[in-house]
Amino acid sequence: MQRINRSVQYDIRFITQLRRNMAHFVKPSHLLLFVFFLSSLESILATTREGEALVKWKNSLAPSSFLDSWSLTNLENLCNWTGITCNSAGSVSEINLCEKQLDGMMSEFGFTSFPYLNNLTLAYNFFSGPIPSAIENLTQLQFLDLSNNNLDGPIPLQVSHLQRLLVVNLSQNALQASNWSNFSPMPFLRILNLSSNHLVSKFPEFISNSHSLAILDLGYNNFTGDLVREFTNLQNLETLYLDDNSFEGPFPPDIVQLSKLKDLTLSTNKFSGSIPDDIRLLCDLEFLYLGNNSFEGPLPPNIFKLSKLKHLVLWSNNFSGSVSNDIGLLSELEILNLHSNFFEGPLPPNVFKLSKLKLLSLHDNNFSGFVSNDIGFLSELEHLHLGHNFFEGPLPSNIFKLSKLRYLGLSNNRNLFEGSIPIGLGLLTNLRFLDLYSNNLGGYIPSDIGNLKLLVNLDLSSNQLTGPLPKIVSNLTNLISLDVSDNSLIGNIQSDLWKYNDHRNLENINLSGNHFTGELPTTICNATSLSVLDLSNNGLSGALPNCFGNLADGLHYINLANNQFRGKIPTTFSRSCQLTYLNMDNNEFEGLLPPSLANCEHLKILDIGNNKIGGTFPSWLYALGELEVLVLQSNKLYGTISGRSIKDPFPKLRIMDLSNNQFTGHLPIQYFKNMKSTDNLYSYQYSSVVLYFSYEAAVSLTVKGTEYEVRNNLHIYTAIDLSCNKFQGEIPKVTGELIWLALLNLSHNSLTGHIPSLLRNMKELQSLDLSSNQLTGAIPPQLTALTFLEVLNLSKNHLSGEIPQKGQFSTFNNDSYLGNSALCGSPLTKKCVNTGSPPQEVGNADEDDAGDKLIWEAIVMGYGCGLICGLSSAYIVLKLGKPWWFVRYIEVLQLKLMKRYA
Repeated sequence: MQRINRSVQYDIRFITQLRRNMAHFVKPSHLLLFVFFLSSLESILATTREGEALVKWKNSLAPSSFLDSWSLTNLENLCNWTGITCNSAGSVSEINLCEKQLDGMMSEFGFTSFPYLNNLTLAYNFFSGPIPSAIENLTQLQFLDLSNNNLDGPIPLQVSHLQRLLVVNLSQNALQASNWSNFSPMPFLRILNLSSNHLVSKFPEFISNSHSLAILDLGYNNFTGDLVREFTNLQNLETLYLDDNSFEGPFPPDIVQLSKLKDLTLSTNKFSGSIPDDIRLLCDLEFLYLGNNSFEGPLPPNIFKLSKLKHLVLWSNNFSGSVSNDIGLLSELEILNLHSNFFEGPLPPNVFKLSKLKLLSLHDNNFSGFVSNDIGFLSELEHLHLGHNFFEGPLPSNIFKLSKLRYLGLSNNRNLFEGSIPIGLGLLTNLRFLDLYSNNLGGYIPSDIGNLKLLVNLDLSSNQLTGPLPKIVSNLTNLISLDVSDNSLIGNIQSDLWKYNDHRNLENINLSGNHFTGELPTTICNATSLSVLDLSNNGLSGALPNCFGNLADGLHYINLANNQFRGKIPTTFSRSCQLTYLNMDNNEFEGLLPPSLANCEHLKILDIGNNKIGGTFPSWLYALGELEVLVLQSNKLYGTISGRSIKDPFPKLRIMDLSNNQFTGHLPIQYFKNMKSTDNLYSYQYSSVVLYFSYEAAVSLTVKGTEYEVRNNLHIYTAIDLSCNKFQGEIPKVTGELIWLALLNLSHNSLTGHIPSLLRNMKELQSLDLSSNQLTGAIPPQLTALTFLEVLNLSKNHLSGEIPQKGQFSTFNNDSYLGNSALCGSPLTKKCVNTGSPPQEVGNADEDDAGDKLIWEAIVMGYGCGLICGLSSAYIVLKLGKPWWFVRYIEVLQLKLMKRYA
């Protein structure tokens, strides 16, 4: 390199000397030839300079075979190098390295070496670091595209000094906003794309004065403020993308003056108010996207005068009223998306005259009435979503004339769609998604559903369908998700459904809530692509195939609850186990819990309650460090529990239900002191290019002696139920360290001693049940500090003295204290003889300290009777007749969680 540089210096000196003496040594007849020679030599030197700059930059980048032609030994072919274009004089005019997988920075790029460069395109690579301010040396630049890289730092103001620029594309990077007031307007700029960066600022001022702009894209940033006077000077604007920002205020008034505007996208901001009637002035508008804002009111009548409109997308606002029949004037309309608003009334008849319509999405509104058979006239329709409305009557049979339909969603019409699924469904051979869940549809599943060979999602759940699952369903070889849950289907589960070679894509099967019977076929073990399997709430029986545990290598979610399965739980859970949720509640499983479940290190929820599982407490459960919910209630477990050798057992546990067993010994409370609620929802989610689905996890818990399925609010519970066992000894003081615990049930054991006053530290406690034990002494007055306590049961003990009257204690009735003959005071009828201070708890002087750290050598649990935990308040209000203590519990707990995680 030094040799070449030195040679160039000698050549320059030589040329200079020649020019000085040219008049003396060159004859006039040879002058023209000599000038041509000098020009050629200067061109060679310029080429050398540009080539050296390119090679120097190449050497600063990660090695790439795409740049093999860039070499100092190949300078004579510079104009044929990869990505290089030269002008007629042989100087580099374009550098286009789009999608060449290049990795490096721009800091070594020789900006001063390319005086004639008019196009710099480095899009779709892996460039990082800032954009150098030296870019202002590319004074002839007209096209700058650095999009889809990893560039960061502020956008340098020197970019605006390039006054010849026509196109600037810096999108899809990590660039930051600069002080826009220092930027110069760019008079010739036609396209500016700054989308998908980290720009946090007001609307950039220089843009408002760049009069030639035709396309402006600021989407997917965090621009803020209103846009009252930003577009007055942009009269050439044809495309405006401001989506996914934080702009606010009314619809920008100057926009309606942009007479050339064809594409307007303001989606996902904070705009509010109504759409101005002056929107009719945008007579060339073809695409209008205002979704996910706070616009309100009825649609302005003049919006239907935009005769060139192709896309009208207003989803997720607060629009209301009926949709005018004038919508039929939008004869060019291809996409009509009004979902998630408050539109009401019947569908306007003229909507079925929009012959070019490809997408009609009206779900999550208040539309009502019948869906006309005229829907069959929408012959170009590919996507139809009318779910979550109040449509009624039978499904229009002419829907099945829509031969191009790919998505059909008529779900959740408040049980008003009725009748059977019409014959003709099999004519929709292009259908990928069929979603009819939560209607009032009855009858058999039509057999011609097997003609839908392209179907990837079939959801017929929550209807009143009867009969067997048609065998023809097994012909749907492209299925990703099959959901027929909560119907009245009968018969055995087909063995053909589990053929791996025919169902390689099957991720989700939900057959729960039906009347399926019989045993699981062994072919289920072929379904290795499954992620979600829900067979709960049926009449399935028999033993699980031995290979069932191997399915957990791919399955994340298994729910077999409320069936009649028997025998031992398979022992074949391998180290590749992916399970996060396993529910086998309410079956007839017996034997021991298989130790191989310890291989399922991702397990968060384990519910094996209401079975016949025996043996001692499985100590290998301590290996499940992610476990948050453990339900083993109502089994035949016995003996002591010892976690003394475990440094931090159950570090994430929030719900423990060991009730209704035969555990003995001292309470193992200290093993659960890490309990706290979480803001993480318990759900399994699957997403692919074509499908998304989610399942909320659920477990069976006991509320006031009645068992319920807790689903929607499972993530907010913190509870311990050790009730109905044979635990002995005193309640350990460490119980007071369970400061996040909301529900504690230690009832129906053989506990002795006093109620620890340190329980006052459990500030989150909502329900406390210590009934049916042998507790003695006074009720500690310190417990009146539990301001959120809604349920208290101290009945059937040997407590004495006066009942505290402060705080929540004044709200409890006599049921909380019955069976304690020595207790007195309100609400009991027995009056206290001595009206002085109530007796204090007898105990060590240091009991009021922050809590002694007790270590128990033998920890055991007994015979169970129910977890005082919770489920959604609305559900319990309906089922239990307004238990307002629980309503209050849910409201308070959710409010506190919101504050905690705000």
